Amino acid sequence: MSITELRLLAPEIIIASGICVLVLIKSIHSLRSISLLPVLIGALTPLVALLSIVSTFNNPYEIILNGQVVIDTLGSGLKITAYGLSILIILATNINQLNNKSELILIELFALLGISILCSASNLLVIYLGLETLSLSLYGLVASNRKSVKSSEAAMKYFVLGSIASGLFLYGVSLIYGLYGSINILDFNNLSVDTSIELQIAIGFIICGIVFKFGAFPFHSWVPDSYQGSTNSVALFISTLPKIGAFALLYRLLIDSFYSLSSLWSLFLLILGIASLIFGNIVALSQNQIRRLLGYSTIGHIGFILIAISASNQIAIESSLIYLLIYIIMTLATFIALEVLSSDNKSIDTITDLKGLNNSHPWVALMLLFCMFSMIGIPPFIGFYAKWIVLSTLLNSDMIYAAIIAIIITVIAAYYYLRIVWYMYFEKSDIPLMKNTSNLIQKSLLFTIGSSLLLLGLFPEKLISVISQLFDQIY
Repeated sequence: MSITELRLLAPEIIIASGICVLVLIKSIHSLRSISLLPVLIGALTPLVALLSIVSTFNNPYEIILNGQVVIDTLGSGLKITAYGLSILIILATNINQLNNKSELILIELFALLGISILCSASNLLVIYLGLETLSLSLYGLVASNRKSVKSSEAAMKYFVLGSIASGLFLYGVSLIYGLYGSINILDFNNLSVDTSIELQIAIGFIICGIVFKFGAFPFHSWVPDSYQGSTNSVALFISTLPKIGAFALLYRLLIDSFYSLSSLWSLFLLILGIASLIFGNIVALSQNQIRRLLGYSTIGHIGFILIAISASNQIAIESSLIYLLIYIIMTLATFIALEVLSSDNKSIDTITDLKGLNNSHPWVALMLLFCMFSMIGIPPFIGFYAKWIVLSTLLNSDMIYAAIIAIIITVIAAYYYLRIVWYMYFEKSDIPLMKNTSNLIQKSLLFTIGSSLLLLGLFPEKLISVISQLFDQIY
């Protein structure tokens, strides 16, 4: 391995080193006596990884390790996003003592390593290695609340379904190897277009593995259960960061590998996207448990992303990534607000727990209002632009029926978001919400991220230009 390859692999090496340091500290000391140390290491590790990748961001397109790893601007941009997001999550949720006394930060770093591998892998086995590193970490995170029966049940369901999805994915990989005699994804687009039944089955199995990681219909059942059974901090993590890894997985396997077969896999994604959009939003209408409601809401948002990608052109792929990043910002702000409001004695479990929030915590209610309006797609919030750019892409791609369905479902989905707003502003509660364990960092992050929903909506051009630059080396 050359010095150049080591420099390009520095982010993964740094994260792996941070994991080793945390394991060593855990084996020597009790984390109860040094509770801030794992938080410090957990935040510094992705920060150093981020700085290492920024220095090489403008490097030309490179393939290293005998074609197993590809370094491009898209992969580097996704890594930077994941590292920055992980820092925010650790600072926003791991200050409390419950998380510091457990191994949550260690598991989160393992998940971050899996995402980092997915962003640059160009070999099917390396992709599977990153996928399983991420998946096993998420199983552990969901099961981390050991005192909760719901958490254990959700983790078991997630593990069983995840194992089935991994098996389907591996079977698709084995079919690809049997057809082409190669597991390097860069080889596939150079081959002649093959529409054999074996290849269609292989693509179908691979898509099943991908949409499971996204949490799309019909591989969605783990999403609401995991959100409900987890703590706020774990639900925040699994609802945001893994989606970056899922997008990287989808891009490497479908765009980088089988773009010449887009007429085949785009139909699959369109059907799954529309089904996710309808199912997620319709079922969310009847939900009262707030994290479960957000789980079904996530399924609906994933439907938008899949529908955008199904257009299978440059603008469509860019719009899907824009929607994904905006979804992550909205979800991040929402769960941080729930974390700020929760305490050791009371957590925000149902929508009715938000009664009278405007009276007791007006600025938190305002931030949640921004989140809900943005998720609905009300201008001038950035969520409006996310939906607008996807709908514009569909119309420009002559996918008029898909656009009409998306508009109708978006209008219907506004009901359950507005229910939350109604309880915050128009319902009164005799028991005020208290949060004695929140800190200035959490409150500052909530205000900054919540306000960005409005500021980005007023000035979306910068976000669009940055994402367009990520694709410069590809198109």
